[in-house]
Amino acid sequence: MEFVTLRVDLIEGKVLLRRERLEGVYGLLDYGLNVHNFFKTYEKEPYSPYNAVVFGKGPFAGSILPGSHRLVFFFKSPLYRTLFPSTMGGAAYTFQRTGVDFVSIIGKAETPSVLVIYGDETSVVVSVEPLKKSLSELWKDGVYSFSDYLVGKFLDRVPGELRIACVGPASLNTNYGAIFSQTLRNGKPVEGSEDWAARGGGGSVLLRAHNIAAIVFGGVYKEEKRLISNYDHTKKLFSGIFSEPLFKVIAKKTEKYRYNPKHGTGGTFGEDYYAEREKTPILNWQMPYIPREDRERLFNLIKEKYVEIFNKESIDKNTWTTCGEPCPAACKKVRNGLKVDYEPYNANGPLAGNIYLKAADRAVRTVDSLGFDAIEFGCIASWVFELIEREILTPEEVGISGKPLLSPQTLINEPEKASEVNADLLCQLAKNVAYAKGEFPKLLGEGKRKAASYIDENFKERIPEGRSSLDYAVFVALGKEGEICPTMYWALGNFIPLPVQGKYWTYYKFGVFPEPESLAEKIVESSISEYWYDNVGWCRFHRRWMTAGEVSCELDGECSLSRGLAKPVLERLFEVVYGEGVNLLRHGKDFLKRLCDYALKSGSYPIFPPSERVIDLIAGASYEFGNKRWEENFRKNKAKAVRDYISKTLETYSLLIGHEGWKL
Repeated sequence: MEFVTLRVDLIEGKVLLRRERLEGVYGLLDYGLNVHNFFKTYEKEPYSPYNAVVFGKGPFAGSILPGSHRLVFFFKSPLYRTLFPSTMGGAAYTFQRTGVDFVSIIGKAETPSVLVIYGDETSVVVSVEPLKKSLSELWKDGVYSFSDYLVGKFLDRVPGELRIACVGPASLNTNYGAIFSQTLRNGKPVEGSEDWAARGGGGSVLLRAHNIAAIVFGGVYKEEKRLISNYDHTKKLFSGIFSEPLFKVIAKKTEKYRYNPKHGTGGTFGEDYYAEREKTPILNWQMPYIPREDRERLFNLIKEKYVEIFNKESIDKNTWTTCGEPCPAACKKVRNGLKVDYEPYNANGPLAGNIYLKAADRAVRTVDSLGFDAIEFGCIASWVFELIEREILTPEEVGISGKPLLSPQTLINEPEKASEVNADLLCQLAKNVAYAKGEFPKLLGEGKRKAASYIDENFKERIPEGRSSLDYAVFVALGKEGEICPTMYWALGNFIPLPVQGKYWTYYKFGVFPEPESLAEKIVESSISEYWYDNVGWCRFHRRWMTAGEVSCELDGECSLSRGLAKPVLERLFEVVYGEGVNLLRHGKDFLKRLCDYALKSGSYPIFPPSERVIDLIAGASYEFGNKRWEENFRKNKAKAVRDYISKTLETYSLLIGHEGWKL
């Protein structure tokens, strides 16, 4: 396929614009992997100036199809220590105005700078401009004040549409800094439309490897209309795929994210809590040790003091918006000017001992403003809170003013009081870590494994014999240094060491305990689907109509089954729009294989979980989810059975993708 690529080379001090015909490249991840292999970044540290941040839009941006405008970032993660994709909703709707498909940044600016890219009818205008004010001054209200400053500075300079992506102090001092962006309308931020390329630490790479603190993009360029940019042509195309009108199908398939009348709620926040119930990750993932009846009491409190407040203040008022592109899902649920999504609110809420929404607002707002990956920070904070509760650490050593209230009974008896205390302490910890205030908060910025080494060495007498402070932490580990917090679901696939974790490139269904061979099959299937959504910059909330599957109808008289879904929608789109025959399964497996190769060259290989908490989450799931055979195996020898389970899963995974080396 043919793409317009832009290389911003801060080593040579030049930019290079090309129109390239690239074989086997169908999206940004394909291109980004080639870039990283070219620069051999597997041999380099994550903060090397050669660790290219590759970002851009998918090949269907500019169409009328909703969800096709995610901005994709790809880089070597300083946290997981291998290549990592991170995406930002709606931002490619503005980025397409640059007239560029993919941008890659190498080298490092002398001082913190802004990369500006915009398109006009005849050219792409690029500049790298040093900030005239210090970052500490610009970060007065974190990413929000920084973004406002940049809007004021560039609004009149960039013709047409404009959008800002920027980082906060967490990117300067931690390995899990995020990239923030918000839709602008008439130069003003649209409440609730903010989105993040957060997972994996892309903001940290952007700032610390390249000294780029923000990217300003937009312009007036308008690509020549393709077939799927025309409503009538698009309608005709999909009439051969679906038996109902396209946008009616889309509305049905995105119901969860808009509004589900069965539950009286919507969005990830409302729907996920009603689905997970007592399996919701709480209190630093202590679910295997908390009796189910207590978890049910905690869920009832979450329902009352978390979800019902959300429903009254957002769902009932219909304060919904999108990420910045026209989309019927309207997945952004807004209350009091704040976007409310499940994972950030769970990681900095129930996981950290906070089940009162008003308190969680304060916690999430603080973590977001500092520019953290909110999921990663919540996972760190909940671990630290438990270490304090167990008297392995003291509040003074962490730099917070008191002890968290992490007991299930305390939270059940005094839910609002305990939540307020824990939210305040989380905010204190977030500021300490973001600004590296103190020796231990600075170590926390490097992740749990580095911090645990310090704790084990300096406070050995406080830790039960034969254990490590890391035994209370939850993360997926690769090699000697790689780590990432899993997504907020008690799901077996979330704890398997894969080339991409912490996102949905796994089988993340909770409440089930499949055999390892079956789990591996489901992981491969999910990984390939998720790879394609990220590769082409498509929102995964649209997966239910984008993914081909079985077609069914009730056998009540005559049943008509459309043949259109015999081929994945994405394959049809590549054929119709570009004349490209793409085998999604074959190409996806090949990409996973190449990703494994890169990770192994980087020293990021699968290892047995170095945390007893992760082992217990796997073992406890056998009882909780009802697999008697594995429950008996875990009862006899827990560690051996977990090793057997992960080993068999990875052996099948390697066999399925055709890679012999991705094993324990």
